[in-house]
Amino acid sequence: MVVMLAFIGCSKSKNVISGDLNNKAGVIEIHRCFCAPSAYRYLIVTYDGSKPVYFNPVNLAEGFKDKNYKIVFSAELLNDSSIVYTNLPNDALVEAFKARNIRLIDIEKMAD
Repeated sequence: MVVMLAFIGCSKSKNVISGDLNNKAGVIEIHRCFCAPSAYRYLIVTYDGSKPVYFNPVNLAEGFKDKNYKIVFSAELLNDSSIVYTNLPNDALVEAFKARNIRLIDIEKMAD
């Protein structure tokens, strides 16, 4: 029984983020939380197969914060993450997910 549990525990897939963030395609998503005035979070989402992977760019320029742009970017993967919050219908604040922090090296808007 113990061997079976160990085998099952080792076979679980883990969400491993690739450290290669050079010339990666993505989309900027704007997340709004009603936890404070102007509590917007600008995230970059990429896809690992069909699963979305979210990054929090700590140095995103203001020119990328006005709509959901398709982008190509290069970045440095940082060692920490940020919590993204959402509101329930009763306005309670809950943690939605964590996004890995990145420092952008280069970013360009793609044509629609």
